[in-house]
Amino acid sequence: MQPSRTARQTGFLPFILHPSSFILFFFLLAASASAAGLTGTVKDYSSGRAVEGATVSISALDLSTSTDARGRFELAGLPEGRYVVNLAKSGYHGYTYEQVVTDNRKRYRVTIELKPTEEGEHTAAYHEAQPRYRMPEVVVTTTRASSEYPVTFNNVSRSEIVENHYGQDTPLLLSELPNVSVYSEGGGGMGYSYLRMRGFGQDRIAVQINGVPLNDAETHEVFWVDLPDFAEDLADMQVQRGVGSSLYGPAAFGGTINLVTRTPGVGDQPGIRAEGMYGTWNTRRAMVQFQSGRVAGRYGVTGRITRMETDGYRYGSWARLWSYYLAGARFTDAHTTKLIFYGGPEKVHLAYEGISKDHLEGKITGDKEHDRRYNEFTYPGEIDNFFQPHYELHDEWRIRDNVQLDNTLYLFRGDGFYDQWRSGTDPNEYYYSGVDTSITEMDLLRRRDVAETDGGWIPRLSLDHRYGNTVIGGEMRIHDARHYGTVLWSTYVPQGSSPDYTYYDYGIAKRSFSGYVHNLFDLTSRLRALLDVQAVTHTLEMQDDKQWGVRWEKSYSSLNPRVGLNYLLIEGDTRVGRPAGTVYANLSFAQREPRPRDVYDPQDYWSLPLNVAHRFAGTEGDYEYTGPSLSPERLMNVELGTHWQWTRARAGVNVYHMALTDAIVPYGELDNLGVPKSINAKKTVHEGIELIGAWSPVDLITVSGNLALTDHRFVDHSEYDWALEEMVKRDDNRVGFDPIYVANARMEFSRWGGKAALGIRSVGKQYVDNTENDDTAVPAYTIFSFDLGYRFEKVPSARALELNLRVNNLFDLEHETFGWNYGEPLYFVGAPRAVYVTTAIEL
Repeated sequence: MQPSRTARQTGFLPFILHPSSFILFFFLLAASASAAGLTGTVKDYSSGRAVEGATVSISALDLSTSTDARGRFELAGLPEGRYVVNLAKSGYHGYTYEQVVTDNRKRYRVTIELKPTEEGEHTAAYHEAQPRYRMPEVVVTTTRASSEYPVTFNNVSRSEIVENHYGQDTPLLLSELPNVSVYSEGGGGMGYSYLRMRGFGQDRIAVQINGVPLNDAETHEVFWVDLPDFAEDLADMQVQRGVGSSLYGPAAFGGTINLVTRTPGVGDQPGIRAEGMYGTWNTRRAMVQFQSGRVAGRYGVTGRITRMETDGYRYGSWARLWSYYLAGARFTDAHTTKLIFYGGPEKVHLAYEGISKDHLEGKITGDKEHDRRYNEFTYPGEIDNFFQPHYELHDEWRIRDNVQLDNTLYLFRGDGFYDQWRSGTDPNEYYYSGVDTSITEMDLLRRRDVAETDGGWIPRLSLDHRYGNTVIGGEMRIHDARHYGTVLWSTYVPQGSSPDYTYYDYGIAKRSFSGYVHNLFDLTSRLRALLDVQAVTHTLEMQDDKQWGVRWEKSYSSLNPRVGLNYLLIEGDTRVGRPAGTVYANLSFAQREPRPRDVYDPQDYWSLPLNVAHRFAGTEGDYEYTGPSLSPERLMNVELGTHWQWTRARAGVNVYHMALTDAIVPYGELDNLGVPKSINAKKTVHEGIELIGAWSPVDLITVSGNLALTDHRFVDHSEYDWALEEMVKRDDNRVGFDPIYVANARMEFSRWGGKAALGIRSVGKQYVDNTENDDTAVPAYTIFSFDLGYRFEKVPSARALELNLRVNNLFDLEHETFGWNYGEPLYFVGAPRAVYVTTAIEL
């Protein structure tokens, strides 16, 4: 059947005319900007704990507010001028200081320490002698953005994380952000889950934890399954779309995800929190977390351990996960030093293949519910086992008021394997000699192992000066890995071979070095300019190939400039209801090097010297790969957006144009011997518009939402069509695996410790390949979620007790979330209605 040529041209119209779209647009007042004003944290001078309920006021403007449970406050809409800020709290001495506002675009941040009026067993002199932890406003511009930056981003606060997290994988926690699509192999959201942003898979999305790159050095992938329940340890998250402000680590094409863990001893109180959760498909979670608060004025410690188990929605998609987190911090007037450990062993039964259309429609057994849960991995031992502990050491040194030097050392080591049952396999693909020509098929159990070590150093020097801010930094990362595959058992063993036969065994080394200069200049009181340049080099090497003696080495270098402007259109003033409005533009370049397996794949039988000797030089046991050499992928990203902030609403919109040159496409064509090989697609363009915003008509209710309309297509690309068995041009075809639109809306109600929320998520049609074939596409779907919870304060023998209910797919709607087509279209099903109940107690 010929692919449809009208889908891309008319894909937006049905959505725009659909009645539900008007409901979504009603919610979309869009924005991601922050109003100018004063924000800060109030702490106990002697303990460093957050002070809740302190009154913060500016009498000249008739403004006042109170600090929350974490000691935080915000006063918005301050015009330029000098103001006397007063703080008061029962049990503490009053505090008064002068705040000078010179730029109404800025959000001024302060940390204030109140001294107790009752010193208890310690004297006032004792408290005066204690070192105080200072929290100056230093925006780490190379990993995070603020409202002054000409980049497109969203912040997710700690309170938002807590409200939405029930134990699901991190991609699902991020699913309500703009232009993000997600799917889970098992359907239930725990185990192996994936996300895409602006049509780019997570191997083209840079992920960092505390500024440390998380993407795998070889595949660029992110394995969220190794970090279950990690949201419990986060202070906040920032998601930048596009190239953004990331200047080291893996290349950010689709975006950058910055995860920041909580600093122990800052704004926390000594205590223990325990949680238990039970839900559909025998899903259960138990978590215990402790925090020390500030100890002796200098130290803080926090830790957590979690056990999670689920049987999974699909048959045989169970997961058994451990997770831990331990962090310690030491504070002085000039230094903050943190030591952080996290990780957890995981065991997950394989479910990485989708299901056929006949399974979706119940044509296999006649029982549709049963067929949709099918998983082709039925052998009980097909289990993924992996453990990757992380170690981080961070030091922040405030050399002077305007100079800060940060250093990060990190190490993580991964070790694991998975077993696979293979039926009807050609013996020659595993046993390379001695195979009886009369034996054409065999069954076998194989094991694939990997052991890898990554370590690095990230220095960063930040300087505030009269013209703005400059950051000079870099990264050095060293990666070494060993890959080996073993035939554990087979129905046929050639003469001369032995059990536990190793059919591949090789090492991969990668060395990455980058340096950058980042500048944010104040051109005028309203206009700020971003000027960055990054130099990066990667050296990849295959070495010590035990089976074939293949070796190769490749180096990739690039110089990537980034420029942008941010202009304050209107200065906000809450007294007269005037909003704050900004507009920004950004032009950025990035480059991503090929993966080692894009160069040569020693795990692929058809790529070995045995089959394609023309791709190698040398003799057996000492081969040098000389085959096709792929070019790095190069991206040019143009952003244009505007942000607006009212007293009770935020609004904004941005458009993007992303021109990708030499995108690496696996199995894009056949070589002169008919063997598949990866190629560079000459040109691809990703374009779209994104809206995001929120509105709070009264204090009790908040309505928020976002919408992304996308047009991601090939401009110049030909690929091998496996059905037609010939090269076919895909010019002007939509890129596969990417929804035409993504929309989210959420209404929240909160009062007196209770909360209720209704969420709506609508995802457009997704093609499962690059043919634009409507018959095989993943249909559009809309699902609803519901949250209900209550926090009981000061219950007997406890500080607080919480009860929370989460219902996914509230109306039990049938849907698929992802699919692909490599000869046969296969689909990943979304789970039906699922209910999770969580209880928590704080001591």
